[in-house]
Amino acid sequence: MTKKEGFHVPHRLPAWMAWLAFFLGLTGSISLRLILIAKAYRPELIDFLWYLGVCGNLVFFLFRSFIAARRRRTIEELRLLEKLEQKATLSPKDLEALRYLVASLMVSKERWNYTVIFICSLAAILWDLWFRFGR
Repeated sequence: MTKKEGFHVPHRLPAWMAWLAFFLGLTGSISLRLILIAKAYRPELIDFLWYLGVCGNLVFFLFRSFIAARRRRTIEELRLLEKLEQKATLSPKDLEALRYLVASLMVSKERWNYTVIFICSLAAILWDLWFRFGR
């Protein structure tokens, strides 16, 4: 049996799993940035926000790593990149795998998470600079 014959193309995970990872990632990212505000107004929340932030990011990036590994394994097992470069005829399993990969990328919440992380990071830096030097 070749690798291809024994390989099963993964199916997309339920939508609720992507949303859960998305919200945990946002919670983690926002919590870490709120530490600057807590430092000024509620220092007793710093430890809570730090643990919440690190745990949220831990779960988010573990989930993203799992998804990336599934995509990579699919591409490697079916030799999809090689077949595309050679313009080889794709089997029904190859086409199913490509559909999975494209659909997985299209529904990913990753880009929104990164956008929110960027905006919150910029806001946290600006707030901290204003709080330290602009008041």
